[in-house]
Amino acid sequence: MEFFVGTYTRMGGPGIATCSLEAEKLELKHTQALPNATYVILNAKQDRLYAISSESASGGSGGAAAVYAVEAGVLRLLSRHDTLGQGPCHLCLSADERFLYTANYLSGSVTVFPVGENGAIGEQIQHLQHDGRSVHPERQTGPHAHQVTFMPGTNVLCAIDLGLDAVMVYEQNAGTGLLAFHDRLDVEPGLGPRHLEYGRDGVAFLVHELGNQVSVIAREGGQWKIRQTLPMLPEGYDQPSTAAAVRLSADGKRLFASNRGHDSIAVYEVAPDSTLAPAGIYPAGGGKPRDFVLLDDQALLIAHQDGDVRLARFDLAKGIETLSALEMAGAVCICPMH
Repeated sequence: MEFFVGTYTRMGGPGIATCSLEAEKLELKHTQALPNATYVILNAKQDRLYAISSESASGGSGGAAAVYAVEAGVLRLLSRHDTLGQGPCHLCLSADERFLYTANYLSGSVTVFPVGENGAIGEQIQHLQHDGRSVHPERQTGPHAHQVTFMPGTNVLCAIDLGLDAVMVYEQNAGTGLLAFHDRLDVEPGLGPRHLEYGRDGVAFLVHELGNQVSVIAREGGQWKIRQTLPMLPEGYDQPSTAAAVRLSADGKRLFASNRGHDSIAVYEVAPDSTLAPAGIYPAGGGKPRDFVLLDDQALLIAHQDGDVRLARFDLAKGIETLSALEMAGAVCICPMH
């Protein structure tokens, strides 16, 4: 299989790396220079790769979104446009792939782009600026949009804002792609929500970067409600650590979430009613596991920000065992081809 890795070029990474996994061996195939390409996604046909970059396409102060044609693993730039927001960190496509949305972390905003028939993006058509702050004296002095994601099967877009301790919910106009504010979920001040992972029956799992916790939230009466919140770190651990990625197993029975600093992955059993029960916290095998993907019930790929991508085997009793590793400076995102 092939997969793409987004990297921090400021940490020595190549930008976007095309890699392969064959017989438990990881190999770097191609690279594409793009400043701080910290998140990449594929379209449904897997012939277009969308990425964000910290560097403006026009020489301005903000970042940019780019799209590449995927041709035998090699990337060819189709278009690149400014997000008008600084520090873009996440992006998603609408279900019909006619619009692209970016979360701009540093400035705390969301940008909307049209997508043409060939997959290329045009100049932005909407830029929504969040406003406010929360209690952390350094990380929450202003808004920090960290993820944009559509609720499955809906035109409802959630923008998770670490700086506001909130999930901002927007309704998308399916015709124009434009967003209108609908509601918001406020979490306990200081938790710093980062990413959502969707489960079944209108339930989602929200990982909190600053609080190193994960919440079960549910959509009830057109509003998100918090049902449960659990820690991601061992009791008594008091060293610096921040939560990062959250993934649900294909069968929906286990939830995985990573810790940077503690350098571990917390695992939870998911009950039929979507409540969580801690199953264990396991060393990830490398430094700062920023992102990971589950290949099946027992295998995962982990992007360690401190310098590698690892193929690992997971066992509830034995933990996480590294099978192979590929050096990759500033690895922060993994996007597999299926």
